[in-house]
Amino acid sequence: MSAGRSSTNIRASSMTRPMPQLNNTSNVSSVTRSIQTGSMNVTPSSVRSRPLTVVRQGSTERANISTQNIPSTVSISQRRISNDTTRLTITSQDRSTLTINQQYANGAVNESSNDDPEQCEPNGYNLAATMKTNEDSTSAKASSIDRQNTQSYLLLESQLKSGGLTGLHNLGNTCFMNSVLQCLSNTKLLLLFCYKEDLDTHFNRSSTSVMKGSLMKEYGNLIRTMWSSSSSHSVVSPSAFKSIVGRFASRFVGYAQQDSQEFLRYLLQGLHEDVNRVQQKPSPSKIDEKAEEKKKETERARTSWERCLLYDNSAIADIFAGQLKSTLECTHCQYQSTTFDMFWDLSIPLPRNKSSSSVQECIQLFMSKEELDGNEKPMCAKCKQKRRCTKKFSIQKCPDILVLHLKRFSQARGRTKLNTHVDFPIINLKLDDLADVMSTSYEGPVPTYNLFGISNHSGTAYSGHYTAQCKHPFTNQWHEFNDSSVYSLSEKSRFISSNAYVLFYERNK
Repeated sequence: MSAGRSSTNIRASSMTRPMPQLNNTSNVSSVTRSIQTGSMNVTPSSVRSRPLTVVRQGSTERANISTQNIPSTVSISQRRISNDTTRLTITSQDRSTLTINQQYANGAVNESSNDDPEQCEPNGYNLAATMKTNEDSTSAKASSIDRQNTQSYLLLESQLKSGGLTGLHNLGNTCFMNSVLQCLSNTKLLLLFCYKEDLDTHFNRSSTSVMKGSLMKEYGNLIRTMWSSSSSHSVVSPSAFKSIVGRFASRFVGYAQQDSQEFLRYLLQGLHEDVNRVQQKPSPSKIDEKAEEKKKETERARTSWERCLLYDNSAIADIFAGQLKSTLECTHCQYQSTTFDMFWDLSIPLPRNKSSSSVQECIQLFMSKEELDGNEKPMCAKCKQKRRCTKKFSIQKCPDILVLHLKRFSQARGRTKLNTHVDFPIINLKLDDLADVMSTSYEGPVPTYNLFGISNHSGTAYSGHYTAQCKHPFTNQWHEFNDSSVYSLSEKSRFISSNAYVLFYERNK
């Protein structure tokens, strides 16, 4: 029997019973109260799979009829299938069907002049009815909630259109922090999460949580202050937020110069842990490598992602996390091993000995094959010894927010900064146009991305200043944030490609 369709035969008493007139009802529950023939009821239970029980009153005969996913809008029809049997069919909107055959011992079902079995109406009763959803039905409630959510969102959007243009006091070499905060402040998905009325219910207060929601709470307070209409074109102090950061990351205590990308990674990880849905992380389980190799690559990628979510599953991961595929190939035996890892940003190198480049070229450089030799030789699982190998990255799962870190700072022969001019698209960054960037087992259409935030660094490797350029998530107007100062950017040409350090792209819906 096919899924979503069941039937049973219930033999009635020898007494002739006319089929009932069906009234308009709201859902299967009330439909069954109308399908009564004097001695037979169809009654749904409250369990999730919604099995229906057909009961003969005054008899021990009973049958269970399983249906799944029955919505509150259904249709009912009845037809004659023989002289002594009628069939009652309940069909849901998603085409799941419940069929009941009712038999009469004396063949008392009247003949109909209509030979179409779908249109037969014994005893003159029309049993075809479309159930209309009433205000008490589940779907009506869901629709009402959707309307309320839409109205709340539209109200919030109208309020936020005039917000967000707020400067941040520099507390002393904290421009790196201010730059990141402004970019995250204009990350629409994260902004809306901070405005959730039940935000505190998302906090991870388990015994294993270090911050127990305090970082997310203070971050949310700061963001809401920056976006309140009264603070537009004003300046607020992030001192309370910085104090919370310092409590859990000693490297950010004090007022020394810091790297904005390193601060971004810490902040995203800290916010993620504060709202991690995993209250108790399971012990790492041993992976059967041989069994994994037999699976298709798409299945292995999916299993790996699900395994990651057993440890890292939060609204922050929903927004920023993607999946990277790493392929290691032995140059001696050509054996390949593949691993999948969650990523929060991509640190992409700049080409050497070039005065200018593009972000697409930098992405391709990051994804190109790298040779591992000398002390970097890995162990080949097939050769059972260290071999020269090639390593290649590719994107297996695209995040909603793609963060690209341009590796301008080098530690080779002392800390130096690369002032390479890097062009980057404002709209429609197309990853599928780049060779060997997407995994060969990537499923579905490859998204395009639009730029909405830039963390800029001007100066040298030892002395510099961070600013931010961001697109307002509701007005789409660009502004520059230089600590306490906020300027309107009317021309895209004002983007300085040699200062761009961290780029924030959002998936084009």
